[in-house]
Amino acid sequence: MADAKALTSIFSENHEQEDFSCSVCQDILQTPVRTHNCQHVFCRKCLLLAIKASGAHCPLCRGALYRWERSAPTRASDIEMKMRILSLGCTYCGKQVKLSYMRLHYKSCKSYQEEFGTAPNDSKLQSDPYATKPFDTAYKCPLCQQGNLNRKALLDHCNFMHYFEVAEAVCPICSALPCGEASHTAGNIVGHLNARHQFNYEEFMNVYLDEEAQFQAAIEKSSQFFC
Repeated sequence: MADAKALTSIFSENHEQEDFSCSVCQDILQTPVRTHNCQHVFCRKCLLLAIKASGAHCPLCRGALYRWERSAPTRASDIEMKMRILSLGCTYCGKQVKLSYMRLHYKSCKSYQEEFGTAPNDSKLQSDPYATKPFDTAYKCPLCQQGNLNRKALLDHCNFMHYFEVAEAVCPICSALPCGEASHTAGNIVGHLNARHQFNYEEFMNVYLDEEAQFQAAIEKSSQFFC
């Protein structure tokens, strides 16, 4: 009953994209967190980078933060729930998109890319970066079973939708590799994906290395991108 009331309240309110924007990056919130004292909401990554750059205070009002907030800020689960439910029109193309997927939408939105000068010159490169290409492996999210995701789409999906979930699951990428084990589980599947699969294993194919060496090279490269 309480959940039904919460949903009714969400839909009865008038929402704008600005209500779900981070004051640091000026973009739609990604993995929203809230400061304890002043209750301001930021992207998790933006808050941690701001703390690292200018000290342990709120980037918006300069209010003091607790020591534990410097590494583990509080999840803004209410904001996160609203973003998973609500759809708003993209500011650049007008397409209705769930707020939790808005940043992913921007990566394939031509109007957004043209606005910020990020559209590639080669028309062959303007296709959806999350589309599964003929030689790609299509994966399912191990936490919600959303399917037809390439490696990049799976990683971004898990970071957007499941970042705070610490769950044990079989890694679909590892199990699809020639040397992978279909029954081997990762204790923290989202952390595992970020640590091991930021970079394509296929890009390290080298006939002069054995399979295990190639896999280790991909893991080492991935770790350089993990933060």
